[in-house]
Amino acid sequence: MALFKKALKYLTYFFSALICIVATFAIPILFPNPFFQWSVSYANLTLSSDKYFDSKSGRNILVQVESKLQRSQLYDPEQLHSIYISNSKLRQRLFFSYVYGVGGVNYYPLTTNVFLSGANVEENRLISPSGNVVDGNRTLDYFAAHEIAHTLVKQRTGIVKHEQLPEYVREGIPDFIGMGESFSYSKALMDFLNEVPEMDRARSGLYYRYHFLITYLMNEKGWSELKLIQSPHTQREVEQQIRNSIGL
Repeated sequence: MALFKKALKYLTYFFSALICIVATFAIPILFPNPFFQWSVSYANLTLSSDKYFDSKSGRNILVQVESKLQRSQLYDPEQLHSIYISNSKLRQRLFFSYVYGVGGVNYYPLTTNVFLSGANVEENRLISPSGNVVDGNRTLDYFAAHEIAHTLVKQRTGIVKHEQLPEYVREGIPDFIGMGESFSYSKALMDFLNEVPEMDRARSGLYYRYHFLITYLMNEKGWSELKLIQSPHTQREVEQQIRNSIGL
């Protein structure tokens, strides 16, 4: 009996500690506003930061994000989405937790809040945790729309099915939405055939190849986003279809 009571006591300590750890992580993610002093809203979107930014520039970012999301059949303009920019290292550690070092993170179904590493809002640029400005067509509004798009896909599939989707669909659809009309299919086709380094996800860290495959299926084959997530082909099958379509 004494042994049982001792074991129960230790179990109580263990679960109490576990609850405290989970709460320490979850509460800031669920209620981040006290950590972000500056914010601006447009339509159903809010952009917040721990560093001052020009409100007109922030609103322009949200206008571009909303325009990109509107292209998706998964998007509900009535659902609220909040984007939080963590410029300080302390906040990056707090809000990115176990994925610290990436440019953006999505915690759905815990919340529809998404978090980005530092940014120059006025220049529409993300600043990586290493302090480097991300250039090219991966703008700040791209990262924001990309992370929100993850929420849209997860809501439609459910978490279990989402994790069972091919990676090119899980990451390709958000990239398709986030990039908007700045993507060149003809250039991507040549890069795919030439196997340029940017097409290698493992080497480049980019979703360029996945985006290309999604663009082929949606723009060239007429697939919808719903069809993509309900009955996706394997990545190998799609790549073979592309080669077959040009006689290779």
